[in-house]
This record gives sequence, structure tokens and C-alpha cells, in this order.
Amino acid sequence: MKPRRDYIFSSPLASAIEGLIQEKRSSGYVYNSNANVLKELDTFCIERGFLSDTVTKDLSDAWAVQRETEGISSRNIRVSNLRQVAKYLNSIGIESYVPQMLQSGETKIAHVFTAEERKEFFESLNKLDVKRNSKRLLEECRILFRLYYCCGLRLSEPIWLTWDDIDYDLGRITILQSKGYKDRVVWITPDIAEMLRKYHEYIMSECPGEPLVFPGTKDGKPINEVTVRAYFQRTLAMTSYASISNPPTIKSFRHTFVVDRLNAWMENGENIEEKLPYLSKYLGHNSIHESLYYYHQVSEAFKIIHDRDKTSNIVIPEVKENEE
Repeated sequence: MKPRRDYIFSSPLASAIEGLIQEKRSSGYVYNSNANVLKELDTFCIERGFLSDTVTKDLSDAWAVQRETEGISSRNIRVSNLRQVAKYLNSIGIESYVPQMLQSGETKIAHVFTAEERKEFFESLNKLDVKRNSKRLLEECRILFRLYYCCGLRLSEPIWLTWDDIDYDLGRITILQSKGYKDRVVWITPDIAEMLRKYHEYIMSECPGEPLVFPGTKDGKPINEVTVRAYFQRTLAMTSYASISNPPTIKSFRHTFVVDRLNAWMENGENIEEKLPYLSKYLGHNSIHESLYYYHQVSEAFKIIHDRDKTSNIVIPEVKENEE
């Protein structure tokens, strides 16, 4: 179970934010990632001079602007959290403006690694230099990025793993309290299990008795997501495709996992309709449509679809945008 993150809120919305978090947690939700966003909102109000103790349209408009460094999904998560604060205020009798969940501008097309790009990325990762005595963090990221691709994991899912969550003999990883506060099992191949066994020996030699699979620099805390992103960007900068118009992100590993899996099944003549529910369950999606959304975003997928034209309308139905 992930430990709760307790912040001190200082903006005029502090009371509302604290009340919302308390209400959600009393209902059984961990509410960690949401608390992170609400802390960011709290700081935003202070820095931008929003002095009202309720959500105003001016605050909503300013908060809803998509930032240059984020995608639409991240922007919508921020807006969704502000909506929750507004709805909480209205529920306790304080009039508040509820932001609209409208997507901004154009949708960014997901990047899927080609086989050549993926090979170059991992070769660059293996060559990455150690900075500021951070050899262990680099080794952690080398394993993390392989798990992101080989298991199609979300960014935070492996970060919070403990060694008790990994069963080498059965070949599975148990993901606790993932998106939607759901637990699930991710099955791994023998080579991934062996990779994790060897990595376990390394971590025990560096941090004897450490329960976390990816320990950070602070006792009891896992590696920071900011650190993981920094290592990804450093590695990407060493590749020949770092400056393309639509560069990959860490989430691209998850997209690539889905596309590669579906392409392989179609090339092998597998019954995709039978396999899709298992893929969706493996990814932690609520339905196959969420998994197919990844597939429809990328042109890499369509070279296979065109070869299977007689069945593609059945196997790969059109879906509406639905991010994870």
C-alpha cells in the first residue's frame, strides 16, 4: 500500500482542498496523485494572486491553459481536480464555478517507437554516464524503462513496487492501488523474471534489506518521477531522433507495447477479438476501447490493418478518444 502524502496547504482554497481530500480518503481512496495536483493548485493560487476562497471563472480559465510541457491528458487531469474542488464547495453550500472538461486545441498524436528507435534508445541508455554519484539511480532507470516497454506499465506503477509484489516462480508482478484504485496482476516472461532476480541482488548489495524495488535517495521513499523523466530525457538526447517534431515520452513505451502486441497477433493470424479482453485486463483498462484508442492514434498500426482489410473493421472498430 502506498503511504499517504500529507501536504500543508496555504492558499485561500486550503480549507476546501483539505476537506475534499479528507472526504475522499474517508471513502477509502488513497488519493495520492490527486493530492499532488491539489498541492500544485494551492501553489498556483498563491503565486498568481487568486485570493478568493472559492473557485472563480478567472481561476478556472487560468488553470485550464495547456502548458507547453504537458499533453492534453495531463491538462485534463489538472482541470478535473479543480472541478472536484468546485463540486465539493457547492456540496457544502459555498457557491463555486465548476470548470468545463473541454480539451484544448489539437490532440497530440502518440509516438510509437519503431524497432530501430527502440534499439537505439536502449543502447544509448546502456552508454549513459553516471552523474553526481548516482550509479544506483541509473541502474534503476535501466530496469524501469525495460519494464515500461516489456510490460506496458504506467509511469508510477513500477516505482512503488516492493519485492513482495514480485513472484519469480509464478512469473508475475502485482500492481497495487493503480489507476482507479484497482489492483491487478501483470505476467512476465522468464527473461524479465531473471533480469529482476539479478537486479534484486544488486539492490541488496547497495541497500541491504531494502523493501522497495526502486528506492530513491530518501529513506522509505521510491525514486522520484522527476528523476525518472530526467534520465529518459538524457537518454533521448543521445539518440538520432531526439529533435523530431513528435518525440517519444515515457508513455510511448506503453503505446508501443499495445501496438507491437496487436501487430504480432494479427501477423500470426490470431483471433484478436478473443485476445483483446485479456490485453485490456493486463493493461488495467476498463474496456477494450481504451486499449484500441492507443492503436488508432498511430500510423505504424495501419500497415498491418491494410493487410487484414477483410476483417479489420470487425477487429479494430473505430473508437472515441479516451485516454487511459
